[in-house]
Amino acid sequence: MTFHKKLHTQVSPIILAALAIAASTLIGNAGAVPKPQPGKAGHPDFTHLAPTPPMGWNSWNIFAKEIDEAKIKAAADAMVSSGMRDAGYQYLVLDDAWMADQRDDQGALQADPVKFPKGMKDIGDYIHSKGLKFGIYQDRAYRTCQSLPGSFGHEQIDMATFAAWGVDYIKMDSCSAEHNGRLSSNDYALYRKYIEETGRPMVLSISDFGNAAWVWGGKASAQLWRTGQDIRSKTSSVYACADNSAGSGRSHPAFNGLWQFAGPGHWNDPDMLQVGNFKIKDEGVSKSANRAHFGLWCILAAPLMAGNDMPNMTDAVKQILTAPEVIAVNQDKRGVQGYKVFVDGKVEVYNKPLADGTTAVLLLNKGRETADITVTWEMIGLSGKQPVRDLWARKNLGEFKDSFTAKGLGEHGNRMLKIGKPGTPLPMPAPMPLEKYTITRTGVTSLCDLYYAWRDKNAPVYNKTFGGNPLRIAGKTYPKGFGCKSKACFMFAGTERGDRLRGTVVLDESYQGENEGRFRIFHEDYFGDRVLWDSGPMTKDTAAKEIDIALENYNCLMLVFEGKNKETGKKAGDVLGVFVNPRIIVND
Repeated sequence: MTFHKKLHTQVSPIILAALAIAASTLIGNAGAVPKPQPGKAGHPDFTHLAPTPPMGWNSWNIFAKEIDEAKIKAAADAMVSSGMRDAGYQYLVLDDAWMADQRDDQGALQADPVKFPKGMKDIGDYIHSKGLKFGIYQDRAYRTCQSLPGSFGHEQIDMATFAAWGVDYIKMDSCSAEHNGRLSSNDYALYRKYIEETGRPMVLSISDFGNAAWVWGGKASAQLWRTGQDIRSKTSSVYACADNSAGSGRSHPAFNGLWQFAGPGHWNDPDMLQVGNFKIKDEGVSKSANRAHFGLWCILAAPLMAGNDMPNMTDAVKQILTAPEVIAVNQDKRGVQGYKVFVDGKVEVYNKPLADGTTAVLLLNKGRETADITVTWEMIGLSGKQPVRDLWARKNLGEFKDSFTAKGLGEHGNRMLKIGKPGTPLPMPAPMPLEKYTITRTGVTSLCDLYYAWRDKNAPVYNKTFGGNPLRIAGKTYPKGFGCKSKACFMFAGTERGDRLRGTVVLDESYQGENEGRFRIFHEDYFGDRVLWDSGPMTKDTAAKEIDIALENYNCLMLVFEGKNKETGKKAGDVLGVFVNPRIIVND
């Protein structure tokens, strides 16, 4: 603990001044730490950043930690020669493993001397010379995911260093950040503060494995945040990542995805693109899978960070990544994140109202069986005869009355359409009212009357056990509560309203195993490690335990139930538990 407290001490102005002087001496005035420009509260106005989802290329998905100067410069060259830059891809982002394993004598980050012998300023200058923007990776913990120097305790000097190098985009990872001892909201507010102090407008991307930035207020500090775990080069991973943003993978089904939390300057990020990386032998299926992936990210207003082998990109992949009318859907200035309007098993229909009064529609077959997919005008707020355009083919298909059907869509088959006539923008669905997922009134509010805004692992069952039975403790039945199967984590948004949290926990009476269950309540996400209440290990023979805790300036509450084998200490996924009558009391 002492070690981390020491690291938390901020860098002195003397060191910062030394950094600026060193930067000026080594790289000239163009590389010096810029002075803040006039703006709100003496800081530059950063509200204009990322008005549409950022587009670029990131090194990780194809190169992982094996990056170097030659590969990055070749990628920059290819972004220009392939037409990617002219299609809208601005940022070239170096992911983990670009830095040396030690900071310099002033405490500043430095490039790996073998991989990048000319340093990061040289790389940034080269990227900028190609008409691109320079993106870089860091981690908010003491070490990065590749065990290189992280930013914890060096936040101010790192942001100043990045500004001196001409960085335009920062991907901030979260490996080991649970040891920081800070809430995520506080961590990222610190980076926003120091970014603004540099005066350089750098986009901040939260990479936290989808730990609820839309709930605890990520948009106050960053322009985009991850909605789930790392994407893999498999279609199953792509669809899971999409469902975290557009379905119930991370939020209560009633939200119909996270669309209401996104918009100009603040975007849900289902992770980088794997277009071109699938290992699919059938060329037709491969093309469909790549189109399905790209079409999903475009209609979901997701950041478009390509991750393919840029210098060796095939024409087929280039045609998908640079499809102008599909990209235009993603970059539409209205900034609406698309949402599902129809689901039937593996068949899905998405809608995205556009600024010009038309709407974009994605018809998608996630299954292996060939399917016909129909979008009706009623689903998307239209009626009568409407023109339909195929955005992949860049071809008008004619006018259709009341509906359009795409026939014979095979595995990963999809159609991206633009429907309707230009005019007044079409309405969006009403967002979920605050009173449905947060505390808005005095008195007693049952958490069972609210929708959780984030969840991980097993979703809780409302007002029944996980197996669907009545909630019972010692022969008494309770009408309200949550049935859980380990591991279950779910979060309720807060408005800093609440005096006490009360409830009861016990293992489900139907569970007769020998493993242990443990209930905990956290303030905000895991990274802050702010445990408000802990039941300790409980077995099937442990009596129910009462929760009665004071709440002070809470942002949001995370309820966690997890199982453990008491003999081996390993996780046990079969344990059942119940939160009975959980409620927030707000005094007058």
